[in-house]
Amino acid sequence: MLGSALNFPAHDVVDDRPPKRPRNEDPHYPTPDKKANDSQSKVKSCRECRRLKLKCDRVFPCQSCCKRGCAEICPEGALQSGRGSRFILANTEQLHEKITQLSDRVRQLEDGLESVHSDSPLLAPELRRIKTSQELYVPPNAALTSNGAGPVVSPDILQLSVTFPFPWTMDLKIRQRIRDALPPRADAQLLCEEARRNALWQYNLDPSRTFLDLLVHSVYTTPISELSPRRLALLLMVLSIGSLVDLSRPLGSLHGEAYHHLARAAVCEIPLMEEPDFDELHALFFMIWYHLVFSDNRKAVGYAWNLMGFVAKLAQGLGLHREGSRLKMIPEESERRRAIFWELLNLDCRMSLSLGRPPSLSLSHVDTKPPAYTESTHVPKDEVLYHEWKNAFFIKCLSPILEAVAAVTPPDYKHLLELDARARDFHAPAALADTGATARFLVMQRALVASGREIAILQLHRRCFTEALSGQFVDLHHPYAPSVLATYIGAASLIATLETLFDREPQLSARFLHFWFNAFSATVTLSLFVSRAPATSLAPYALQDLDRVCRLFRRVATLLPFSAKSLPIMEKLAEKARRACSQYSAVPTPATPASSSDVQLPPAFRDAHPILARYAEEMTFAPPRVPLPLPHPPPMNGADAGTWLPDVYRFASMGVGIDERYRIGGSGGGSGGEEGFAAAQPTPFMPSEPRIAANDAFNFDHGALTAELAETSYMAWF
Repeated sequence: MLGSALNFPAHDVVDDRPPKRPRNEDPHYPTPDKKANDSQSKVKSCRECRRLKLKCDRVFPCQSCCKRGCAEICPEGALQSGRGSRFILANTEQLHEKITQLSDRVRQLEDGLESVHSDSPLLAPELRRIKTSQELYVPPNAALTSNGAGPVVSPDILQLSVTFPFPWTMDLKIRQRIRDALPPRADAQLLCEEARRNALWQYNLDPSRTFLDLLVHSVYTTPISELSPRRLALLLMVLSIGSLVDLSRPLGSLHGEAYHHLARAAVCEIPLMEEPDFDELHALFFMIWYHLVFSDNRKAVGYAWNLMGFVAKLAQGLGLHREGSRLKMIPEESERRRAIFWELLNLDCRMSLSLGRPPSLSLSHVDTKPPAYTESTHVPKDEVLYHEWKNAFFIKCLSPILEAVAAVTPPDYKHLLELDARARDFHAPAALADTGATARFLVMQRALVASGREIAILQLHRRCFTEALSGQFVDLHHPYAPSVLATYIGAASLIATLETLFDREPQLSARFLHFWFNAFSATVTLSLFVSRAPATSLAPYALQDLDRVCRLFRRVATLLPFSAKSLPIMEKLAEKARRACSQYSAVPTPATPASSSDVQLPPAFRDAHPILARYAEEMTFAPPRVPLPLPHPPPMNGADAGTWLPDVYRFASMGVGIDERYRIGGSGGGSGGEEGFAAAQPTPFMPSEPRIAANDAFNFDHGALTAELAETSYMAWF
């Protein structure tokens, strides 16, 4: 070989490598401290971090194990190696499938036992919860209800609710877990009965007697692969409403919110725009109802408005705006179509009036007849009267008022007064006007009738009232004086109606939040009226109404967190109006008061309703109010001197301080901080801002008023 044949002399081989480091035994190099090595070797990473090659902070239990949910085995324990063991709950499909099989088997055995021995102790509610598996997905201390026995919404299902209305991939396991969150069948039937007794008299989408019974039966007995997720969502929304109006549960219980999130998750399994049906419309309608009437979320009205537009298009796509008799349907099916569509018409009109926006459904494009409600054993005649009056009032009054309010060009003021008179003269049946009614649904329906008429009138006069108070409103000779007077009467009537309702049904009325939000809006309106027109003879009466509503909210604050949060703001608004009114006093009444022949009504009231004319006549004969001499301002120091504004009409020129605008600080006085006041439970769901926040501001400056409305406006009555 060539390589072996070349023999180089030893002295010709040159090694350019650096010399090797001497061993530790070399006496010229010091030996490292063995104690230091021993101390470093004692603190090692935990076994699980070493197995997964993760960085360990060596403070046991380490942060890596805590984040992964295995703090109990740190530092010496380790999970069994295998695919997906990096996270404990990963790769558990087989476990979930086994739980589902066992749950189905337990359900079948329970149904069989119930058919033979319905009173067996083995069917106790706490034992029937064994087949549910929600506790596997959230920690035990994350219960969503006050008594710990309510449904538990796992984080992945809550995420599906957050993404509503976008669909998710069909998964029978998730559908099964949503159905497992249902209460025992007996409890579900009780909640449906509570919903029928305490809430469904407001909206009657399905007048059939067997509606709720068949709904419960189909959801609980249909195999999970054949169960419609929309029907499941409908039952969940009924349970949500039933939980909110169940007087045996504490007010503010989170059952209703939990069932609402489960329903949102269930209804999106099938894309909402694919083959819509009555169950989908029914469930979505209840979601709108939930947001408008029961939710304290500041964005609830916006959610309801957007959802209403979508539901209206679905209803038109199903042809509900066309008379069913033309399509040769059976009478029961045609009656159900009418009931659903006319409830949508009413609700859409109310929301459009509330926000001053055009409706999604117009009566001029509809030929579907109103439903022919019939008396039955489960729906008494008196309850049917409310639905008949509601539909007739919508045709005669609400729809024309909406056309006038939503018009780009405001109609003639005389036409507004004609609509006002039409609404005032549209009387309710005797049963709904009887103040001595004893049935609970009649008491509630009477309040809805009285407040519904006043709210329609308030919405009709809202623009003119705002324009009148944007200038100098002193007496009834203003062209829009009838609107100012009608707004005062409507706001005062709302407060009186709510006070009567609370005296009759304190527990149930406190659960319908829209009553109290309307009363809060009435407070803001009356304070605005007194602050901008303190010289009118109605100002002292408005102050009495402000004191009245503050006393009412103080009573309710022990039950309703909304009232507890609103009360400090309302008291400051009343104090602001009181200071403005105290600067005026009445001129002494002459010895010979004027007669009606000497004084004539202002021209603006010639076309007004007799009720408005009578109030205007009393104001005309009342002694005028003149401003008192302004006292000298007390000495103040520093910045406080600039915020003392004794004259309400100096706001525009001098600016408004924080106190004058009534921006309430975060002292917590209205959120349950005062002893005995109710406080809302912290929600484990999505955080949201309440409708009335502690830092809300009310600017009554000249020029600060606007006729435009937002979803959180305090004159957006509903």
